[in-house]
Amino acid sequence: MRFVTRPLAAALVALALAGCATVTAAPAGRFQAGDGQEVTLGRMWSDITPIMLNRGKKVRVLSIDGPLLNALYVGSGLVPGDNIVRSYVKERPTPLMRAGMSASERLEFVSDSVAAMGYQRVELVRPRAALLGGAPGVRFDLNASTSEGLEIKGTGIVAEVSGKLYLTVYLAPAEHYFQASLPEVESILASARITG
Repeated sequence: MRFVTRPLAAALVALALAGCATVTAAPAGRFQAGDGQEVTLGRMWSDITPIMLNRGKKVRVLSIDGPLLNALYVGSGLVPGDNIVRSYVKERPTPLMRAGMSASERLEFVSDSVAAMGYQRVELVRPRAALLGGAPGVRFDLNASTSEGLEIKGTGIVAEVSGKLYLTVYLAPAEHYFQASLPEVESILASARITG
């Protein structure tokens, strides 16, 4: 099975460069996702933040089966100039948060950030009003693919509180992995608390 993709290559490079970085357990229970956001994990995850070298400084990344099979990005308190990820591809500039973004611009910021990870044909679908830790936000689903055609699905929510952006985005291959962890992800999204 041909599974080598740009995101895979980027992750392998990150793993090689992070040689001394340590993946730690994120046990079931409350998880402090940076300054300003907590979520409740229903099961053990791995905090792979130290090996995800392209992530923004205010983003934590969790996984159950590894970053290529499922990844949960939790961004807390992003301010203008902050990013979710830094692009590995020169032709895709790193998307930066801007002050005063509308709801549709926040969604575009998320989709551009997923594209900066190396995914193609990124499409956010079914945007709808939702709460993130009690704050009004926008919930969405996501479709994308790798350069080799592997379908990726995602879901998430983004909200702005007092000029700071909070978000949670889950990505996984559409076949098996997305659906396998979706109930846990839905529970995490519902559990979010903004503390900052």
